[in-house]
Amino acid sequence: MKLHIFDDKEILSEQLAEWICDLISDTLKHQQFFTIVLSGGGTPKMLYQKLASEKFKARIDWQRIHVFWGDERVVPFSDERNNAKMAFDFLLNHVDIPASQIHIMRTDIEPNFAVAEYRKKLHTFFDSTGHSFDLVLLGMGDDGHTLSLFPGSLLIDEHYRWVNSVYNEQQQMYRMTLMPLLVNKAGKVVFMVDGEKKAGVLEKVLEGEYKPAEFPAQLISPENGELHWFLDKAAAKNLHTI
Repeated sequence: MKLHIFDDKEILSEQLAEWICDLISDTLKHQQFFTIVLSGGGTPKMLYQKLASEKFKARIDWQRIHVFWGDERVVPFSDERNNAKMAFDFLLNHVDIPASQIHIMRTDIEPNFAVAEYRKKLHTFFDSTGHSFDLVLLGMGDDGHTLSLFPGSLLIDEHYRWVNSVYNEQQQMYRMTLMPLLVNKAGKVVFMVDGEKKAGVLEKVLEGEYKPAEFPAQLISPENGELHWFLDKAAAKNLHTI
């Protein structure tokens, strides 16, 4: 695990965009496509704006990028809470990526059918490779959740499927999510975390006892890949290992 700590969210987003551009460029020197998993929520919006800016977007060969999602709220694509809509609004609508290489989790069909469809797509893509994505971008909530894996969720102990759906009582909605079984096969996994309100739980996730039922972010531990935490100083303020 490697920590990257920056003064504020602006610098954090800028430096992560630099890091991603360099990773994509290096990776595409020896393979045909680069596969990336996007995260939702508010934290990555500034990162996506950076990647879509004139400074960065020309540095990425978007014709060779395949985009996936880590999780999705089962609301219409037109809904502001939809993770895919956010990524289109802030990034994908502003770069020259083929539509056939954007793989959304469908919310226009029942979640169990959408999950089965996404599982099939991923198995078709990765079964022959022995690994999964080149890069997975993740966030962490102030309760220690990541993806759609929330504290106390029944999915915490599910280790067989790559994608699942779950009903979130607090939000009164279904959500679909990639599972650690697949994410932990990725080449690089990056958590992007900002803000003082996450400092306490971040300390517990990174330095506390292993309690994934309480802090699901602890489930993410790449088998052969790299784990990176990109943080601002406010989120990292309680850490003792820096």
